[in-house]
Amino acid sequence: MAKKKKSFKKLITSLLFLVTIIIAVYAGGKLAFKTGYDFMGKAPVSNDASIVEVEIPEGSSTEKIAKILKEKGLIKSVTHFRIMSKLSEYDGKYQHGTFLLAKNMDQDTIMQELMKKTANKDTIRITIPEGYTIKQIGEKLEKEGVVTAEEFIEAANSTDYNYAFIQQIPNREIKLQGYLFPNTYEIYKTATAKQIVDLLLSEFDKVFNEEYKAKAKELGMSVDEIVTMASIIEREVKSEKERNKVAGVIYNRLNIGMKLEMCSTVIYALDKPRDFSKDKLLYSDLEVDSPYNTYLYAGLPKGPIANPGKASLEAALYPEKHDYLFFVLVNEQTGEHEFNKTLEGHNAAKNRN
Repeated sequence: MAKKKKSFKKLITSLLFLVTIIIAVYAGGKLAFKTGYDFMGKAPVSNDASIVEVEIPEGSSTEKIAKILKEKGLIKSVTHFRIMSKLSEYDGKYQHGTFLLAKNMDQDTIMQELMKKTANKDTIRITIPEGYTIKQIGEKLEKEGVVTAEEFIEAANSTDYNYAFIQQIPNREIKLQGYLFPNTYEIYKTATAKQIVDLLLSEFDKVFNEEYKAKAKELGMSVDEIVTMASIIEREVKSEKERNKVAGVIYNRLNIGMKLEMCSTVIYALDKPRDFSKDKLLYSDLEVDSPYNTYLYAGLPKGPIANPGKASLEAALYPEKHDYLFFVLVNEQTGEHEFNKTLEGHNAAKNRN
């Protein structure tokens, strides 16, 4: 009898141990799957905001749809897409037709898009020129009939966007000025102002990579200081070959505590509807009391005066080394400048032109 009791206890103990193992394996598997989902489902394949056209044939199975998405570089795994479709009860709910999907969409967003009955999306291709301010971008979007300038400026005044670089921007009005990256974008006609701002910010996040961040640190500059300098270069320079040279002038002046005296910063500070390509700055304009007026205040202005492109960012990061402290426009058509090391030489160049 004692032996039977012992055997029964042993059996119960073994069963309990087995159940504990099964629970542990289940919990571990669940955790592993959740971790895999977080990695493969929530994280987009790329930070690239460009649009991909995807054609889903009528009657396509979830597996076939997954293979099409994988070929287009929009998802990481066909198997994971199929499993999540089944668990989320999306099987059989995906629509056929032409979809326009962004490469930086996560898998769940893609699934939601594929279930929408209006598969065909009307888009508009918009080019945001280098050196545009947030106000100018808003006006362009309004002219194209996408969103109003007021809606765009309001969205650009918000900092409710998930990008690490936003945290390092100092407090100021129009905080995102300088970070809405100029490029050509394919935008849904139904896009909101906030979605458009997010699209432009994501492009900046992609362009200002780890190499750029490391170079800024090497120069003893913050990302915001580099963007601010690049915005000045963008507005001061027309000739591509002069960007790095003008950057060198800015660094030279900063290094000796000399005021930058850049007309572009005064124009931004004035914020007046004047055609500065035709009208010259007046001496009274140079006296406007603004943290953006580099004729009054030494150092870089309070923040960027425009949204610079990649070439100007690179000029700010890789300035030409020289001894020039001055430059003056000598050819209005080409935007060519004459550079000088002394005030005497600079004044002589101004008198000649």
